[in-house]
Amino acid sequence: MIEKLSFTTVLASVIKTVQDGTQLHCYDSVPKDIPYPYYSAEIIGQIPDPSKTMWKERYQIVIHAFAEGSNGSVALFEIIDKLAEAMTMAIELPVGYELIMQTPTGVQQIYDEADGSKHAIMGYDFTIFYGFKTKI
Repeated sequence: MIEKLSFTTVLASVIKTVQDGTQLHCYDSVPKDIPYPYYSAEIIGQIPDPSKTMWKERYQIVIHAFAEGSNGSVALFEIIDKLAEAMTMAIELPVGYELIMQTPTGVQQIYDEADGSKHAIMGYDFTIFYGFKTKI
């Protein structure tokens, strides 16, 4: 049976890759009053990626980076660089699924938060193969 990969599995793999590569926490739900810096990941889309020969899906994920803002944007830019480096490693997927492309879509926005912190949003697209199309 050909089965799409659950977005929760992809999100969990992204969180693990970020934490392993940056040595900073990455959450899917941010707890209250945690110290900076940290990341938060969320899925924003799961879209079929049409092909004549394969079944594949594109998963769109954004990663939020939060840092202390008292020193300007320096701390934020440092964790953005850490994230970019961490995401050069391919995410791990269960057996039967293959990562075709892992594409950074860049910094989407940078915010100055009310508490003086800085917040950036970076996007990533993951194209995942889950089977070949066959004629019967």
